[in-house]
Amino acid sequence: MPLPLVLSTDQIYFDERGTHLASRYDHDSIADSKYSSSAFLPSDERRINIGHHHDHGVEGCLYDASRFRLPSIINHGLGTMRSEPQDNIGYSESPGRKRAVCIGINYLGQGDELHGCILDARNIRDFLIRRYCHGYKTDDIRMLTDDTETKPTKKNIIAAMSWLVQGAGPADSLFFHYSGHGDQTDDQNGDEVDGKDEEIICFDSAPFIDDDIHKVLVDPLPPGCKLTALFDSCHSGTILDLPYIYDSHGRPRRECTLPGTDSLANVICWSGAKDDQQCFDSTQGGVMTQAFIKSLEEKPKQSYRGLLHSMRKIVERRHPNQNLQLTSSRQMDTNMEFIF
Repeated sequence: MPLPLVLSTDQIYFDERGTHLASRYDHDSIADSKYSSSAFLPSDERRINIGHHHDHGVEGCLYDASRFRLPSIINHGLGTMRSEPQDNIGYSESPGRKRAVCIGINYLGQGDELHGCILDARNIRDFLIRRYCHGYKTDDIRMLTDDTETKPTKKNIIAAMSWLVQGAGPADSLFFHYSGHGDQTDDQNGDEVDGKDEEIICFDSAPFIDDDIHKVLVDPLPPGCKLTALFDSCHSGTILDLPYIYDSHGRPRRECTLPGTDSLANVICWSGAKDDQQCFDSTQGGVMTQAFIKSLEEKPKQSYRGLLHSMRKIVERRHPNQNLQLTSSRQMDTNMEFIF
C-alpha cells in the first residue's frame, strides 16, 4: 500500500526524567482528524516519531537517520509507514510551559541614547499578557530595562537568557525580545559567509556577538522546544546564526551561515533589518516592534508568510531602506499558522 500523502506525527522523547510527548499536525483535504494509539518503544531510543493516518490507520516510526538507529516498526491497520528523516519545522500548538524575556535599552545618560526601546519592551510584555493571556502570565515574563535598578548589562542579559531556557522541555514555548543597539564586527572563527559577526550592545557597552548568543539561547534547547525571538536592532538579520532565511514570498532564499549551527529545536527569529542595515528609533518605539504588535492585533491568526508580508509593508512604508528578516533553525513551510 502506498504511503498516505498526509500524516500527523507525535514526537516522543526520552531522558532521565521519563517520556515526553509533543504533537505536530499536517492538514489538508485528505487528513482532517488524528488517529491515535500507544505503543511500547525501545528504552534506549532518545527521540522517535510516531506517524498516524486516519481512519483505519497507518502507523509507524519515523527517525532521524543521521542521529538514531532504526527502531522497531509498529504495524496497525492497513499498512506500514516507511522510515524517513523529519527535518522541517511543523505545525505545533505547544501545550507546555511558556516563558518570555523582554529587554529594552535606551542607554540613558550615554552619548548614543535611544528613545523608544524601553517602551518596546513594555509594549511586548503587555501584548503577550493581553493577547496571549492563556499562556503568558506576568510571573512567566522577565523584564530588563535601564530605567530600573537591575540594568541590562551583559551579565544580566546572559542571566535572563539562561533563566528562559533553563529546564526547557520538548513541548515548551519560549519568547525573547530585544530592542537596543546592534552592530557588526570582524568574524573571528570563519563561520560567517560575509566575514562579519553580528552583535547586540549591552547597557555597559559590552558587545554580545551572535556566536555567544546562539550558545546561550539556542544550544541548550531540546528537540521540539519552540523559541520565538524578536531583535529590533541594527545589523540583526542573522543575529541568532540560524541557517535558513526567507524571501518576501516566504521561500528559503539561502543558507545564511556556514554548517555547524544546526538545532533540533524549533527556533524562529524576526529581525528588524538585514545584516548591513540600520533600524530606526523614535519616541513611539522601534518600527519593527510596532509592526509586529499592530499586525497581530489587526489579524491574530496569520501564517508566517502573511505576517512577514504585513510587517514588511508597515516598516517599508516608513523606512524603505529597512528590510525585516525571518530566519529559522530548520526549513519550514511559511504557510503554516504563526503560533508562539
